[in-house]
Amino acid sequence: MLRGIDISSWQGDIDLAPLPIDFVIVKATEGTHYVNPYCDSKVSQAKGLNLLWGFYHFASSYTPAEEAAYFINNCTNYFRQGIPVLDWEGNQSVAWVNEFVRIVRDQTGVWPWIYGNPWR
Repeated sequence: MLRGIDISSWQGDIDLAPLPIDFVIVKATEGTHYVNPYCDSKVSQAKGLNLLWGFYHFASSYTPAEEAAYFINNCTNYFRQGIPVLDWEGNQSVAWVNEFVRIVRDQTGVWPWIYGNPWR
């Protein structure tokens, strides 16, 4: 079993080195307006520690096309290196999620994971 964490800007500049983890998934973007200021440094640290890593987009209230474009445009250098993830915690429909995922796949060649609450 792999042990991992997800982090966002709420954890600030957390040091990954002493943590007993195998992977980290870092918040990269949200909606069409937010980029995590710690994302690049945490991805770099994960790579330096030889951790498995991913990067996620926190779904918001814009269209799936707008949010997928924002995610892709702000994470271009991460695709095909780390695992892209959609953090689905809001009131978006399954159709919204499917469209977001398809757009990301069509434009990057990579299927993102979907991360959500157990009730999803």
